Amino acid sequence: MKTTMAAMTLGVVLGGATILQAQGQAGRTVTVDLNKVFTEYYKTPIASGKLKDTAEQYNKEHEEMLAQYRKQVDELSKLREEQDKTEYTQEVRDQKKKAFQEKLAETQKSQKDIEEFRNSHRQILDQQTQRMRQGILKEINDIIIKEARDAGYAFVFDKSGNSFNQVPIIVYSQDAADITDEIVKILNKNKPADLPKTEAKPDEKKSDKPADKK
Repeated sequence: MKTTMAAMTLGVVLGGATILQAQGQAGRTVTVDLNKVFTEYYKTPIASGKLKDTAEQYNKEHEEMLAQYRKQVDELSKLREEQDKTEYTQEVRDQKKKAFQEKLAETQKSQKDIEEFRNSHRQILDQQTQRMRQGILKEINDIIIKEARDAGYAFVFDKSGNSFNQVPIIVYSQDAADITDEIVKILNKNKPADLPKTEAKPDEKKSDKPADKK
């Protein structure tokens, strides 16, 4: 009888400890470093690499347009000099002036085309970048929300964020309350083994603007 009572008492104690442990886990406030999660998520460098390739293709087309524009500017300068040369007959000078006006219109159109190309493709690249970030951040947030619900966390704060005063929102948090590595591990569990090495951020090559015509 004593043995039975002792066993029952031990069961109650162990059961109570389990309940207390579960209650301690539930309702916790934890932190996550979203910047680190975003950077270390294997899909981020893949998407960034694609954006970089797109930007490089845009820059290549832009450089080709600039080269053609510079050539037109050189031809325009020569025609400007030739249209007033006294050694030419009036008929030839008139032909040169007409050629100059035609080349001027062609050059101005090229300059306009370059500006439109630059503005439209910058906008397209910005939109693609925004969609990429939003898509990846949604996947990250969905995982965080699921893990928080499963674990019974009360709040999950992003400790990488700053306030309007540009100071950290989370001034202090214990390492034990951080779930960043856990989230990264979950996100990367299906990471392909043969992924190529890519940079996390696309390099943006800056091109010179067309020279102003004189």
